[in-house]
Amino acid sequence: MGSLIGLVSAAVGVPTQMSQWIASGSLQACFAGALLMGVFATVFYRRPLLEKCLLVLASLATLAMFSSGTMWLSFVLAGLMLSQLFIAIRSKVIPQIAVTSIASLLTFALISVYYRAGWPVLWFALPILLLQINLFWQSAPFNIEGAIPRQKREIDPLGVADKESLRQAFLNLKVAEPIPAVLVLLRLEGFQDINLHLGRDYGDMLLVQSANRLRQQLRHKEVVSIACSQGYEKVAHLGGLNFVFLCRLDVHKHLHEQLLDDVFNNTLKPFNVANCTLEIKARASYVSCDEAHGDFDQILNYAFLALDGNPHQQVCPYEPQIRTLKQEQQARLAELVHADFRNEFELYFQPIVRHEDGGIEFLELLLRWQHPKQGILAANVFIDDIRLSGLALPVAQFVIERAAEIAMALKMENLSIPLSLNVFGPEMLHEEFIEFIDGVLQEHQLNPGSLIIECPAALFLSLTPQEIAMIARLKSLGVKLCVDGFGEAPLVLAKLPKLSVDYVKIGQSLTREHQHQGQFKAMVRGVVEMQQQLNSKVLCEGVETLEQLNFTKSLNTYGAQGYYFARPLSSVGMISWLKQWNAEHPTSAYSESSLSGL
Repeated sequence: MGSLIGLVSAAVGVPTQMSQWIASGSLQACFAGALLMGVFATVFYRRPLLEKCLLVLASLATLAMFSSGTMWLSFVLAGLMLSQLFIAIRSKVIPQIAVTSIASLLTFALISVYYRAGWPVLWFALPILLLQINLFWQSAPFNIEGAIPRQKREIDPLGVADKESLRQAFLNLKVAEPIPAVLVLLRLEGFQDINLHLGRDYGDMLLVQSANRLRQQLRHKEVVSIACSQGYEKVAHLGGLNFVFLCRLDVHKHLHEQLLDDVFNNTLKPFNVANCTLEIKARASYVSCDEAHGDFDQILNYAFLALDGNPHQQVCPYEPQIRTLKQEQQARLAELVHADFRNEFELYFQPIVRHEDGGIEFLELLLRWQHPKQGILAANVFIDDIRLSGLALPVAQFVIERAAEIAMALKMENLSIPLSLNVFGPEMLHEEFIEFIDGVLQEHQLNPGSLIIECPAALFLSLTPQEIAMIARLKSLGVKLCVDGFGEAPLVLAKLPKLSVDYVKIGQSLTREHQHQGQFKAMVRGVVEMQQQLNSKVLCEGVETLEQLNFTKSLNTYGAQGYYFARPLSSVGMISWLKQWNAEHPTSAYSESSLSGL
């Protein structure tokens, strides 16, 4: 028998020394021992039960072929390999599919060669050993508790896992446990103001504390452990203020939402430092791990797309239409570059009403885009597109010039109502912007106070001496300033600068969400009194009901704005609307305060 094996081996090109080794049975014993060790190791791997059973059965079938020479077991082995290939294809993990495909093809090739050339049966151990090595390579370094990760990486300064460790944990989850799961992206907010006013070192310290709180909050057993240089963590840091964790949903379908509620309510609490009220806010998005055919990078992109595409939403689930919205935004960017502002842009208006007499303090002009395909778009839909396309200054100039034309039309009708207009922020601090406004005021012969410029409160939190000088120049031209969204920034009260402005608008979230909280009411009243001492008139946005109006009056504010009075209307009918308002409110004719300086 030994001589026959030697002849066959020589016939197929096996060297003489190898032939002797095979004939002696040493190599067969070596392969058998390796297969047996692989069987024991497979039992302890954290893999799906069916996958482990198939691999163990394939190993035992090969060992049976070694001992008994029963070659019909080779067809059983082929069926087991096809079953493993089917499971690998369902997992949608490319490396697993590739290795299993190679092992399956090798098995069929060996069966063909055996029956044609009489190759030794021991070669059937090769595809089994290949699968066992692949199983060890993918599972053992990362899924066996206490194991050392295969690649030592630089330790994250926040003490959590990194992106590559997260990627491997994701792949292990998809291969080992094909169960419902989500990838959750969590972004902290508010650190920019903290770094600016308290220093970056203090901001870094708060970031470390926030990361530690997240680690404590995400200890749930259904949150996937991530093997990393530090051991095992539940959350990964993607850099900056972005954190990610993986959550299994096979037991609790909405567990990720409950965990996010815990993070928002219990982990990210405001605290007082250096007479400042600091609030670390957070937003999150989540994506099913089955999206994009299980491709990790694409799923992570979807999570960022959901988060960035819904800037005003705290928790943003990924939905396929988000990609459509992104494509629409890209189309708008291309259209904005070639847009005819005068024919496509229109100004709507909404009144700001005084509490004292119900008169109109001024009219806010709101930009609208008559989009050729999507209809009338509010500014909040395309304001980011304007910034991205570099059109902030040209659009602001168009709005100012159009506002000056409307002011002239009102003046001719003896309706001397100030008009306010929104700018995006930084463009108002440019020399070109100041000179343009000066030219418009002179060209249309507008009196001081005719125009009011509204700008976001965040702009005033980081002014340089040169920018302060630009604001002073703007006010010297007779243009009044209004701060929009006051009090909604994470840094409040003590660190807010003493704003020398004419109007301050309290954000609508402050007037809607906390109407019945006595402590909050006292805080807002303190903000109102502080601004009144600086000769700023405080207004409330977002008033939609009589209850909200009464609440704003109880804060001693000067006036209010919102749907309770009027929804935004086209400026084309502004004069008719004002005359009708005058007729319906005869006792609320424009007071001297609204006409001062006109």
